Amino acid sequence: MILLSSILLDLGILIQIYAENKNFFKEPKGGNYHGNISVIIPIRGIDANFEENIKSLLNQDIRPLEIIYVVDPDDPYRETIENILKKYNVKIVHTFYNCNTCSGKIRAQISGLLRSNGDIIVFGDSDTCYPKYWLRELTLPLSKYMATTTFSFASPARLTFKNLVRAGFWTLGIESQAIGGTFLWGGSMAFRRNFFNDHVIKSLSKEWCDDCTLTRIVKERKGKIGFIGNAIPLNIYDEHNLFKWAQRQVLTVKIYSYRGARAFIPFGLYMIILLISLILIKNFLLLLPFLLWIIKNLLRGRRLGRKAILPSLLSIIGIYFAWIVLILSWRKKEIIWRDKIYTVENK
Repeated sequence: MILLSSILLDLGILIQIYAENKNFFKEPKGGNYHGNISVIIPIRGIDANFEENIKSLLNQDIRPLEIIYVVDPDDPYRETIENILKKYNVKIVHTFYNCNTCSGKIRAQISGLLRSNGDIIVFGDSDTCYPKYWLRELTLPLSKYMATTTFSFASPARLTFKNLVRAGFWTLGIESQAIGGTFLWGGSMAFRRNFFNDHVIKSLSKEWCDDCTLTRIVKERKGKIGFIGNAIPLNIYDEHNLFKWAQRQVLTVKIYSYRGARAFIPFGLYMIILLISLILIKNFLLLLPFLLWIIKNLLRGRRLGRKAILPSLLSIIGIYFAWIVLILSWRKKEIIWRDKIYTVENK
């Protein structure tokens, strides 16, 4: 029975690999939308390799009108952050937008939006290094989609246990895109400026999760999300509190995609049974699903070269870690994000 189920899993992964490479991991989606681009980066604290983040945005092969870093005035590292930013040709905005229930990130995003001048609004993260073609391939397809996005591969600043586990865990984000764009990722989102009417800003000002809220609004408007699988950036990090970080990730999935989180529980349990069977039976056929899973991620990240190897190899560990975190966090109602506590509930 377990051998038969592993063969079926093999076929499923092979079909997934074929569909992904046919649809959006092999060639850019194309498009012809042009306009002045404003890139908005909220920042709190100093991320690992922060200056590499700045340089990667300045090195884009399509020049943005402005690169806006939104700094929290209450950030204890504010002076240091601003001293770094002043060395580069970027615009500094202090968070000024007030909302009682929204997250610090959303306050920063809206503040940057209201101080921006571009026809195209792109949101990014301060802990991410973007390939030079990222902005071009993300914005041109706006002629075909209401919003575009991609998802990053993990790139640990140091080879520590926590960093390695996080690298494998992070590969699961692309799984949720399901052969096409199903959600926006906050580290790489592009919109036409007219998307942000008063209703959108008001909706954001009541939420703690930016990309979840924007995804919901796009779907309410019957719009399409374009997943740009050929413009994957690198998320650079040095994780010190792995469980709390992972807990926020899985609770976000549970809150905004309850069915997906619930479906992951039996899948994770099956993968545990498969691993135990492999150890006990020692049959090569039971090893094949794990190898195909790794190959699938290597193909996704092939444009990143050797940077894709480590996350792909660790993607198996990520499955088990994510399952454990989800089980332990299922009933939790609070998350910690950038040293702030938010109460959460299912949507």
